[in-house]
Amino acid sequence: MEAAGVMKYVVIDFDIEGYHYFPGAPEEVDFLQHNHRHLFRIRAHYRVSDSNREKEIFIEERRIKKYLENKYGNPCLFGMMSCEMIAEDILNENNPDGVDMVEVYEDGRGGSIVSI
Repeated sequence: MEAAGVMKYVVIDFDIEGYHYFPGAPEEVDFLQHNHRHLFRIRAHYRVSDSNREKEIFIEERRIKKYLENKYGNPCLFGMMSCEMIAEDILNENNPDGVDMVEVYEDGRGGSIVSI
C-alpha cells in the first residue's frame, strides 16, 4: 500500500570522461582557462509512479551515455560548458523520458544540480 503524496524516483549514477575549460576563470584558478580533464559523475533522477521497474537503470544509463558520446565524443569534449550547462543539456534532452533532476560533478568533488 502506498502512502498518499509519496514521490518515487529511479536514479542512475555513472562516470564519464570529459574535457572542458573556463575562459573567464578568476586569476587564482587561471589554470582552468585551459582544456582540462575530469571524470564527470552524472546522476539523473526519473520520477516514476510504478514501484516495479518502471525505468530500468541499465537501459537509462546506456541511453544517456550514448547521447553524450554521440553529441560530444568519447571522451566528451564539452568545450566551455560548465557543470550546470551539461546538466541542463541532459535534462532538456531527457525530460520527455521522465528525467526531472540532473546532477553533474567534477571528480566527485563539486558540481551542479539542475531540476525542473
